[in-house]
This record gives sequence, structure tokens and C-alpha cells, in this order.
Amino acid sequence: MKLNKLIYDLHVAVKMILHFGRQHHATLSMMEGIYVRQPPQNEKIAGVDATLTIKPCGSFYQVTRTEYISNTPESEETWLATYGWHSNGHLIEIGGDRYCVFETVSKSLYIEALTEQGKTTIELFIKNL
Repeated sequence: MKLNKLIYDLHVAVKMILHFGRQHHATLSMMEGIYVRQPPQNEKIAGVDATLTIKPCGSFYQVTRTEYISNTPESEETWLATYGWHSNGHLIEIGGDRYCVFETVSKSLYIEALTEQGKTTIELFIKNL
């Protein structure tokens, strides 16, 4: 009886480790690249209004957000982030309050940030293939 339970517990642990490893690999493999901001459902925008570029920078990642007006780059902001491996993988801004949370199935990411008024904003970006 104890042997059966031990085998079952080992089987469950191996399945969990494999699931975590697959998710971690999927996040790391989709991280680098360019993402395009998706406007809220009720908002109509002609052209691209913001992009997010992620590239490795030593042990960190450099995240660059470019804002556009009429498809012309208007402003650019860059910050360093570190990769967090727990949950489904995310980037955490170093010295700031922005988080990039990856959703590997839809090849998208969510940026969560605090405004100056202390409110949380969430934006959706889709990977540009």
C-alpha cells in the first residue's frame, strides 16, 4: 500500500515538474521580440499607437516602449527588468513598479503599472510575428 502511494506521489511530482518546465521554456522562447499594443475594445485607433521591444541585456532584459502618433515615433522609454520564474514567468522592472506578465498560448503580454495617482493600469500587447 505504501509503495503504491509512493509511486503515485512520484508520478504526480514528475508531471508537475514537466508542466512547470514546459511553461518556463515557452515563456523564455517567446520573450524576445516586438509587441504591438492592443487598444481597449471600445477604442478605435488608426495604425499602431505603441510598441514594446524586449531584448536580453546581460543577465537582465531591456524593455523599450515606443509611443506613436500617426505612425510616427513620438516618445520612447527604456527600462531594465529581471525575469521572475515563478507562476507563468514575468519581467519585473528594476527600481520601478512595472510588471510584464506573459501569456504563452496567445503570444501576448500584459503590462501592469501604477499611475502617479496610485491606480493600477493594465495594457495588452500582442507579439508581432
